[in-house]
Amino acid sequence: MAHYSPKQVADRLGVSESSVKRWLDQGAVPILRTAGGHRRVSQESVEQLLEQLKATSGFPRLSEMAEETGPELSGSTVDIAADWRSNAVEEIAEFFRISLLDGDERKCRHLVDALIDRGHSPSTAADLLITPAMHGFGHMWERGELSIYQERRACGIAVELLASLKQQLPVHSGGGVAIGGAPEGDQYQLPTAMVELALSEVGWNAKSLGCNLPMPEFAAAVQEYRPRLLWISISWLVDEHKFVRDFNAMVDLLPKQTAVLIGGRAATDSLRPRLRYTGHCDSIRHLVDLARRFES
Repeated sequence: MAHYSPKQVADRLGVSESSVKRWLDQGAVPILRTAGGHRRVSQESVEQLLEQLKATSGFPRLSEMAEETGPELSGSTVDIAADWRSNAVEEIAEFFRISLLDGDERKCRHLVDALIDRGHSPSTAADLLITPAMHGFGHMWERGELSIYQERRACGIAVELLASLKQQLPVHSGGGVAIGGAPEGDQYQLPTAMVELALSEVGWNAKSLGCNLPMPEFAAAVQEYRPRLLWISISWLVDEHKFVRDFNAMVDLLPKQTAVLIGGRAATDSLRPRLRYTGHCDSIRHLVDLARRFES
């Protein structure tokens, strides 16, 4: 019978390796120990974990918390947040991923609220939960374990969550204007929506123009909005050479007072030297820190 390492089990279940090790140490399923003391899990135990994960929307620690707060998470999110242990962010993120996969928008919102109640800002809470969930879905897609409708449903819920969080922020009438979006061929809505929330949170009048936008559209939007800041979220490029040409041509049309920030997984070390921009951001927090330098 085949046996698997905790990392292999984590990849199979779509959760973190540390959580698998914790579940095994808690006696969730029988395990074997190698001569060197390493944990090994049988195929039967892997299937048992998978079934319990599906049945409880987060096994085992999260299932215990779900029982304490009721099957519909009807308890106070403050109580949920207060009771979970110091490593709860990782566990909440796993619960969020499963709830998002199931299309349970209400549970997803409860979990975001739980992190906010613990002191995280709305954009940080969203980043801690949505980003790893979507990365996990990407791995599931590669293994053929995710349907198209599940991915699109999850994206829709996440976009609505981000929009709802932004609506709850106070309006900053005197803040600087920032606009941005994703370039032509890039269909990823979430990164640019996340940037909109993060900038709005720190006082910018931020507006996402959406995804799949040709570069001339960014230049036209700059003429209308007269922003202090333009962000370009680059998650996917269809034609890198065309993008570089169109991007630099667009930047040439911008007024000097408009700063251009770029980010995203496709903004690679090999691509960036070919682009003319003001700053590069490798995370939402980095973007916010950099944007503060350009506040009017």
